[in-house]
Amino acid sequence: MGSLKQGITMASALLLSLGLVACGRGGNFSISPPPTCVTNCPPSPEYLYATVPSAIVGFKIDSSTGALGSPFTTPGPSQSLGVAATITLGQLYVSDFANNKVEGFSINSSTGGLTAIPGSPFSMGGTPPGAGGLSPFVSGGSDLYVTDLNAGAVAAFTYNSLTGALSTVAGSPFPAGNTPVQAVIAGFQNQFLYISNLNDSAGGISAFTINQNTGALTPISGSPYATGATGSFPGPSALAIGGSGQNILYVGLVGTTNANNKIAAFVIDANTGALRALPGSPFVTGNAPQYMALVPITLVGGTEFLYTANTQDKTISAFVVDGNSGTLTPLSGSPYHGATSLGGLAVTPNGTASGNFFLYAADPQAKTVIAYTVDGTTGALSPISGSPFPAGNAPTLLTVAKIN
Repeated sequence: MGSLKQGITMASALLLSLGLVACGRGGNFSISPPPTCVTNCPPSPEYLYATVPSAIVGFKIDSSTGALGSPFTTPGPSQSLGVAATITLGQLYVSDFANNKVEGFSINSSTGGLTAIPGSPFSMGGTPPGAGGLSPFVSGGSDLYVTDLNAGAVAAFTYNSLTGALSTVAGSPFPAGNTPVQAVIAGFQNQFLYISNLNDSAGGISAFTINQNTGALTPISGSPYATGATGSFPGPSALAIGGSGQNILYVGLVGTTNANNKIAAFVIDANTGALRALPGSPFVTGNAPQYMALVPITLVGGTEFLYTANTQDKTISAFVVDGNSGTLTPLSGSPYHGATSLGGLAVTPNGTASGNFFLYAADPQAKTVIAYTVDGTTGALSPISGSPFPAGNAPTLLTVAKIN
């Protein structure tokens, strides 16, 4: 067990990633002007980005079919464990594990090309290596949090939506648990932060309140919250927020001694951010659900769909999320097979005119991205014509950027 308590070892062995970021504070937040197009407007362009060794590979997404265009490449970190795109504002961020920094890019809305943001890369503080997952962007948010695997901490930044620049929050980095790998923001006012600690003996989830004025973090009473029995090393990694009230935290458990096959689910207290186990949790999935993607609430009864990339058995598990209780029910036809290997997942943020979504899965060994259409009514996955799409050397993490 002791051999698994080195963050750098786990990062290199598992490429435990995931993660994404959050949006601009106060006067830094820009409001888009009224659209000039009123009827028969072209869809906003969407781009898929994949991290590969020492580069970022981008693709334009066909808004009708979900097919990917020809890949284009931008130099990037040698190893990245986190990637995120802003919500419609045109920025992309990736963590630089080796140098403990965050690289930021502006996205060209016409081509998807990337240009370094002035001031990038942004230092996390602390001693390299260690930069891990980035907290997902959330609507109306103002902060970005990045885990530091080897320091057992989380770095906090405020985000300027006009320039994309990051500024360090006073007091950062903040202590977290053993090998923190992923971060996610929750609450209707984006007031809570949760961190998955991979090598915590009981699989602890660190929980914090976010100071809405400064972005500083304060531990929530009862944190860290266990995802397993002490000494079981259930290996929490992927995090997702779901439920029609955005009040359910889902945690993929990969296991650090043996591959795990469960999703732990918690109800978030809307006032305090405290966690309590969801009835029926944990839910069974494939082996080592290291990556996770959640399709937004659909128009059919407030339904959501949750998908896990199971790296040990190379399957994708699919679940219906009950919009009221948050309970997970496996989809008919799940799990889905066909990948040589599995890395990160990404889903388009908005449905097509027919109500469907597109889901993408990285296949590092095959050097491809697998693409699926998500049935907006059932959640079933269907391969997109032309899939899998060539993606260069070992694509690992994925994210989708939508540009208004």
